[in-house]
Amino acid sequence: MFAALSLLLLLMPEPYRDGVGHALRATALRPVLAMQRGAADRHGRYSDAARLRAERDSLAAYLVGQATLAAENRELRGLLGFRERLAYSFVPAEGRWMAGPGSDGMLRLSAGRRDRVTDGAAVITAEGLAGQVSQLGSESAIMRAWMHPNFRASVMTLDGETYGVAEPIERNGERLLAFSPVAFHTAPDTGAMIVTSGEGGVYPQGIPVGRVAGTGKDPDGWQRIYYVRPLVAPAQMAHVLVLGQPVTGRSDQNLAAAWGVRLTAPPPSADTARPLSPDAAAPARPAQTRPQARPQTRPAPRPRRVDPTPELPGTPVFPGEPRVPPGVPAPRNPSAAADTSRVE
Repeated sequence: MFAALSLLLLLMPEPYRDGVGHALRATALRPVLAMQRGAADRHGRYSDAARLRAERDSLAAYLVGQATLAAENRELRGLLGFRERLAYSFVPAEGRWMAGPGSDGMLRLSAGRRDRVTDGAAVITAEGLAGQVSQLGSESAIMRAWMHPNFRASVMTLDGETYGVAEPIERNGERLLAFSPVAFHTAPDTGAMIVTSGEGGVYPQGIPVGRVAGTGKDPDGWQRIYYVRPLVAPAQMAHVLVLGQPVTGRSDQNLAAAWGVRLTAPPPSADTARPLSPDAAAPARPAQTRPQARPQTRPAPRPRRVDPTPELPGTPVFPGEPRVPPGVPAPRNPSAAADTSRVE
């Protein structure tokens, strides 16, 4: 039927063709054309949904990549602004987590001996202490992060009242640091900042390590254990700074000021030993160095008296002194006494 109508329209003269075609589309062919338009619309909707879904997935993947890039940019900006406050030389490096048995808590750094990295150097970020260099190569180094089983750091509170050693521990499925041994007479508050003490010479004093997150008890019952939540997360170790030697000419070698931390504890001294508390749990207050005695100076010699009247006979008379001192008998020669009275 539709073929016959189409053939009839083709054989019809051109002046009548448009009118007849419009009449057929408005009457007999109207349902057919409506079905055709509906099918075309449905096909377009389905194809648009697939295209939009593909665009949405591409945008989501792009945003995930941009989020990682944005986090990396924030970390790099933090390091750039932080390194200007350091009083120590440093070497920037990138860290990559190592895989395999025995590599838990270890990263490979992109700097080595050729970049003047030293063995045992402290590794830090803009947040605080990240770990320590354990193995050194010519072009790379192995970093031992704070969650490594062999990690140890001498730490203290900001006021210098509590000293101890921080070592990794797992508590309720969370990796923390155990701050011990701590005496019973010292009690750091929850949330108190813990920094490196500088004891032992491994880490400089004042590097933030973490904050007190809870308290425990030693199995022997003589000491306390405090759990410290580190400030540097494992995801923040992609870009680190390896510390070197102190910068020449900087008077303040305390690294606490680089993080804006106010440290009231005195700096460690290699000349004086830190006394232990009575229960031998934690070091007590630093010993006060005894002030050195002032050198004794010899008194200035008295000026030698010169006789002002050498030409007169008798005992010389000096100005400002009595003519006859008490307890001394008067001279027997009357002429000498007369001469003395004449001089006065």
